[in-house]
Amino acid sequence: MRFFSLSSLLAALAVLLITIASPAQNRPLAKSPARQEMRTYLQQSVMPVVRQQRQKLESQLSATDKTQLTAYRGQLQALKKQEKELRRSFRTANPAPQDQPRQHVALTDAQKEQLKVLRTQRRTIMEQVKPMAQKYQAAIAQLATEVQPQQAQWQTDLQAIRAKYPAAAPQGQSAPATRKHQGLRRYFNPVSFLLLDPNAPAHTRRTQKQPEAGQTAVYPNPVAATSQLTYDVKKAGPVTVELLDGRGSTLRTVVNQKQDKGAYSQEVNVEDLARGTYFFKITTRSGVETKRFVKQ
Repeated sequence: MRFFSLSSLLAALAVLLITIASPAQNRPLAKSPARQEMRTYLQQSVMPVVRQQRQKLESQLSATDKTQLTAYRGQLQALKKQEKELRRSFRTANPAPQDQPRQHVALTDAQKEQLKVLRTQRRTIMEQVKPMAQKYQAAIAQLATEVQPQQAQWQTDLQAIRAKYPAAAPQGQSAPATRKHQGLRRYFNPVSFLLLDPNAPAHTRRTQKQPEAGQTAVYPNPVAATSQLTYDVKKAGPVTVELLDGRGSTLRTVVNQKQDKGAYSQEVNVEDLARGTYFFKITTRSGVETKRFVKQ
């Protein structure tokens, strides 16, 4: 079936994600620069497309199904909140050593059982959604097929991010076989796709705030035509700002002049760029800094 062709690609991209974020067993993943950049890319480039496709499906759903999906989402959100509160209580009851504040918390058998109960409840809800998912499976498959042109770009961008962090993926290390069908594939899984709320605020909304003075940032991000780059010059002297593609190759120089100490804002027209990931490279006497942005 055509739906699985896209899922196969998404599963392959998930392997890239897992490979990037496969540190030692007890090393925290949340602070990994590679994982953070991957997550940002998924939120800014992949999820808007998925949400757009999910919005198209909304008009095909019956009123009864819409009501039932809202109830399912509420139940899942409640379980998620309950799990978060449980894990917080576990950390309080089993504090990590001060020299290892983010060390993996060893759970007791009773605590493991509490989490197991929540997982079982979640699986039960997902099972209840399956009959509805089967009813709309053909429509979801068609929506998945429509975004196939974006597949190559997603893969290229993710590989470019991966190439920036060679130390994050030790040579010869591969993703566990049991996880190869997780990750991005879930976005067009019929059950997960149905449960996605098309009217929920996008995660990228946080990045649309105006940057503070002196803060290095690209606004808006993602950008359609014109971006605003803000940066801070800490030592007066020569400053260059280069526009790089996803592989780090220079496309053009945006700024090349001497600048005094202070905060600067530079408007850059990127309307001619193809969709994808790009970078601004700012070089001053204080060093080099790069800022990533997505062209819609």
